[in-house]
Amino acid sequence: MTAHRTPAPLVTPGSPSRPTELAGFLRTRRARLTPECVGLPRTPGRRLAGLRRSEVASLAGISPEYYTRLEQGKQRHPSPEVLDALATALRLDADGRGHLHRITARPAPPAPPAPPEAPRAALDLLRALAVWPAYLVSPMRSVLAWNDAAAWLLTDFGALPPHRRNLAWFALCDPRARELYADWEAVARGNVHRLRNALAGRTGEEPLLAELAAHGGQLFTDAWNEHEVRGPNTGHKRLNHPEAGPLTLAYTGYLLPGPERLELVVMTAPQDSHEHAVLHRHFGP
Repeated sequence: MTAHRTPAPLVTPGSPSRPTELAGFLRTRRARLTPECVGLPRTPGRRLAGLRRSEVASLAGISPEYYTRLEQGKQRHPSPEVLDALATALRLDADGRGHLHRITARPAPPAPPAPPEAPRAALDLLRALAVWPAYLVSPMRSVLAWNDAAAWLLTDFGALPPHRRNLAWFALCDPRARELYADWEAVARGNVHRLRNALAGRTGEEPLLAELAAHGGQLFTDAWNEHEVRGPNTGHKRLNHPEAGPLTLAYTGYLLPGPERLELVVMTAPQDSHEHAVLHRHFGP
């Protein structure tokens, strides 16, 4: 099990402004809804695929003019009540609702950045989870600590330069990821959606985003422009392991208490499964 302190992120100018972020988020969410799915009648001859601005405004109980100013970036800080009404009108899930509030919050004075620390309790837990692949990841997808099973299953993080110990970079820019992940495109998109969620409300441009834009290909650009946001979740990963062959593991992301919003990800398999036998053979007592 290995722990690593990552360097403090640099902040450079040129990142999208908050009005642009809000406008893009509202437009993409409006385009995904139809009159039928929000209980409105479809008028004859309608060609617009999504909702009209006036329809979203009506559903949220605000004026069309005010909603237009929101999409144009002319109104930057709507009230929490308006944000909740918009989230309901646009049928946002919990991640989307939280993202909407973060990107419209008034910026706090910048604080000196500090690298996230891997809590002692999390390191102890990683050590105890010897059989199950597990790792600790920051909101920016930097892998801060991992156990031997995770290094064997995914990649040897310890062999990577510190600035490359990042799940988004690995998924989008390391050619081994395309071979490893059976659902590579979904994994890559999911990492981009997690980054967008992590960067909500922050000022300045992260170097990681500039690198992904330069090296992550069209998939990064498309996924970023989708304005999707995701938080810690559960699911399954299908892997084509170079040694063990096809594997399917369940994963759960546990959000640790504290302002750093670190996530402990643990991957498991049913007791009578092939995956269970493989992991116990390699890492069991």
